[in-house]
Amino acid sequence: QVTNNLQLYVKKQNETYSKQQDHHFKYLQSKYYSVQCTLLYEDDQDEIKHALTLLSNKTYLKLIDDKYYNITKEQCKNYKLQRFNYPYHINDEQNKNFPIAFTILMHEHVEVFERLLRMIYRPQNYYCIHVDNGTSVDVYNGVKNIVQCFDNVILVSKREQVVYATFSRLQADINCMNDLFKYPHWKYLLNMANTELPLKTNNELVKILKIYRGFNDIEGRWKTRNPHRTQYRWETIPTGNTDQQLTIKKTDRMKKPPPSHIEIVKGSAYGAFSRQFVEFVLTSSIAKELLEWSRDTYSPDEHYWSSLNFNTHIHAPGSYKAKDDPTKWTARFVNWGDRNCNGTIVRGICVLSTVDLALLANRRELFANKFSLNRDPIVYQCLEELIMNKSLVDLPLSDASYY
Repeated sequence: QVTNNLQLYVKKQNETYSKQQDHHFKYLQSKYYSVQCTLLYEDDQDEIKHALTLLSNKTYLKLIDDKYYNITKEQCKNYKLQRFNYPYHINDEQNKNFPIAFTILMHEHVEVFERLLRMIYRPQNYYCIHVDNGTSVDVYNGVKNIVQCFDNVILVSKREQVVYATFSRLQADINCMNDLFKYPHWKYLLNMANTELPLKTNNELVKILKIYRGFNDIEGRWKTRNPHRTQYRWETIPTGNTDQQLTIKKTDRMKKPPPSHIEIVKGSAYGAFSRQFVEFVLTSSIAKELLEWSRDTYSPDEHYWSSLNFNTHIHAPGSYKAKDDPTKWTARFVNWGDRNCNGTIVRGICVLSTVDLALLANRRELFANKFSLNRDPIVYQCLEELIMNKSLVDLPLSDASYY
C-alpha cells in the first residue's frame, strides 16, 4: 500500500516551522484534507462521496492570500526548506544530463503557481514565468519574491497583457522562449499554463523526451479546422471603460494567403518542442513571417506551432509528416467534452476534479488541463501525492512503446 508521504512531509514541515517559530511562514500553509488518495485513484465511491462532502464546505476553499508571499531574499533558505525541500526527487545522471525548459503563463493566484512549480521544479531545469501585464501588484510581487529564491527560475523580460484568443497569448510564450534560449544546455521546452498539473514525474518526462529523439510533440488537425479564424482579419476591441477589458472581433476584411505556401493546420497552444525547433522559431525568416501573418488571426497559438511542424517543406527541426488526423499527441490531456465532465466547463474545457482522479492516474499524457485550486483542492493534493510517490523510485516506463 502506498503511504501518504505528502501528509507526512507536510507534518514534518509544520514541526520544522514550530521549532523555528518563524512568524512569517505561518501564513504560507496550504489546507490539506483527510482523504485517502489511493482509494480515490481506485474510483472508490464511498471515498469519493467523503471527498465531495469535504469540498461542499466552502469555508475550506479559500487560497493563501497573495500578499502573504512577501518573502525576502534573507528568508529564501527557510522558504525553500519548508515549501520546496523534496529530498525524494530522483536526481541521477540521467536527469542531470537532460535538463528541460518550462514556460508558465499565469495571471492570478500565487499559491496555484507555487504548487505547480513545486511539482515540476528540479535544480537542473530552467523555468520562465510570464505574469500577465494586467495582473494585480500583489500577484506580481508574490511571484517575483518566489522567483528570487531560485537561480534557475526567471521572470520574463517582456510582459504581455494577454487577451483571450489573441496574438498576445502566443507572444507571451515566445517572449519566454527567447529568454530561455540564452541557457545553452536544455534539450526540450514544455510550455504550460498556471491551471495545469503534471501527470508524469521529471524522471518519466526525461525518459519520454529521450524516446522522441529530437522530434516535436505537437497536435495537428485538418478535418476540424475553422477557416474563418485565419481567412479573415480579427481585431482587439475594448469591452469596458478600462484598457484591461478587451475582446477579439472578426472583421469583413479577408487576409492574404500564408507566406511560403504554408497550409494552416489546427493544433494546440501546448506542446513539447525540441531545442532546435525553438531556435527555428526565434531565428528563421519563415517562422517570423508566419508569426507576423498570424498577428490578426483568431487564437494563433492554436495554429502556429502545428503549421510550422506539419508543413515539412519549410524544414522546421523536429517536424514530421502526419500519418493520422488528428495526429497522435501526448503533451496534453484535455477534456473538450469527449467525456462526461464531472466539474464545471470553462470556455469549452472541463475543469478536472476529484472524481476524475481514477481517469488521470492511467493517462499517458505528460500534463492535464485544467484545474481550479479554489474549487477542488483535493485533486491537487492527490496529484501532488501521486507525483511524490512515483518520484521515490526509478521504475522503467511500463508503456514505453506507446511513445
